[in-house]
Amino acid sequence: MSSAKSMKVLVLTIGNGINILINFLTLPYLVRSLSYTDYGSYGQALIVISFLQGLFTFNLNQIANIYLARNEYEPRQVFSSLMRTTLTMSAFAMIVMAVATPLIAISFDNTLLTKILLLSLFNLAAQVPVPVLLSVLIFHGKVKSSTSILIATNMLKVSVMFVAIHFYNSIFLLMGGLSIVGLIQVGLLYFAVPANIRTLRLYDKKLTKSFMAMATPLAVSSIVERSVVYIDGIMISSMLTTTNYALYRAGAIEVPFIASLYGSVAAIVMPEVARLFVDRRLPDILQLKRKVIGGTVFFVYPVLVFLLLFSTPVVTFYLSEKYAQSAIVFAIFNLSLFIRINDYQDVIIISGKTRFIFQVIVVMVIVNVLLNYSLIKIFGIEGSALAFILFLFTYAAILTWKTCKLLHCSFTELFNLSLIGRVLILSLSFAMPIWLVHKFLNDNVWFIILSGPVYLFLVYTIGFRFGWIENELISKMSSRIPILSTFIHKKNGSRNS
Repeated sequence: MSSAKSMKVLVLTIGNGINILINFLTLPYLVRSLSYTDYGSYGQALIVISFLQGLFTFNLNQIANIYLARNEYEPRQVFSSLMRTTLTMSAFAMIVMAVATPLIAISFDNTLLTKILLLSLFNLAAQVPVPVLLSVLIFHGKVKSSTSILIATNMLKVSVMFVAIHFYNSIFLLMGGLSIVGLIQVGLLYFAVPANIRTLRLYDKKLTKSFMAMATPLAVSSIVERSVVYIDGIMISSMLTTTNYALYRAGAIEVPFIASLYGSVAAIVMPEVARLFVDRRLPDILQLKRKVIGGTVFFVYPVLVFLLLFSTPVVTFYLSEKYAQSAIVFAIFNLSLFIRINDYQDVIIISGKTRFIFQVIVVMVIVNVLLNYSLIKIFGIEGSALAFILFLFTYAAILTWKTCKLLHCSFTELFNLSLIGRVLILSLSFAMPIWLVHKFLNDNVWFIILSGPVYLFLVYTIGFRFGWIENELISKMSSRIPILSTFIHKKNGSRNS
């Protein structure tokens, strides 16, 4: 990965991480300020909005990368046709949610949802174009601009949330305010697009048909895949209660920065994978993905180990004893970080094998529904978390097998098992003594909170010194974080001596 790409990954990861951090920090306020019913209703509304956003974005954000990378298309025409198509899809999304709202409220046995979803119509309409605009901005190197807009608008969302709940104690005012912020966000992203391609005046009907033809099999797969992501919430809401869903949603969270890391890497790397595949440079794709996976493992796995050991005290401190039952869900859900180190679809998508993804996901949806139904019956909300993890690991394994076939490589050539083992052993070596002292101190949560940064500092420092992460990325980070520069100079000095 070049220095420029490493820097883009770093900037986008920090930006996305801050956005997730904002949501992460507002969650304790929400669960303490809202009743189980209001918080559960808020979460159910987000399920509907997120699902419909994915449905009507129609994977045009990924198609954008492919068409922008092709020299035979005029960029202004591509962007204008793409945005006009996306805005049309956005209007359809609003209509579908407006019509479906009464049925959704009945299915979830929650009358509050009717008004909440109607107040969220413009929020949904705004969120459909956002992934497409972000893809365009990243392709044109506008990572800092898009990151700044995402951070600023998320801060505005927090302000709206605080005013609506603290001063008016109104979930309805909150949802209406989020719709306004959503419109502001999409407007800012649109005007951040380079002026030389930013227009809505051009429309190529043949190009639009080409967009839709290429996107359709991928979008159908994505729709089915998104249904898997939301099956847990839908089935808990239908089989149990809104309160049970509130407890599940509070625990089904990922950690800021870590949760956003590979998404940021994938957003930067996928255009490069597309270019390399067009040139049939398969060994270069393999090396690029191996480096990216190794770097992601280095940052993710130490956090995962710490979370698994201390999930109960962390969650009860974070959300209060009121949500103690969510701790088990949190621990199970974060097992997903074991495999959130790779974009399992990128090579398959770029190679045009989207039908394979569709076939796999259709089978997995059926399996996931059966798993959710049986495990919820047996274990309650914890069973749904288990079903999600079983689905995720199986799906990743199948797509990895297909990727290895396309790249003509083995599993061990794609994943650096030696590095993974070293990171896990090092993490456990520092985490286990903290766990033992914590038990000796009678589960003192403040000891965990103070020990966490020290633990990560030690693990990452040793990893940096032994060269477990790409040197180009270290150099870029060290130029902005002086303390890393000291470690690198010492490491290089010891090698030279």
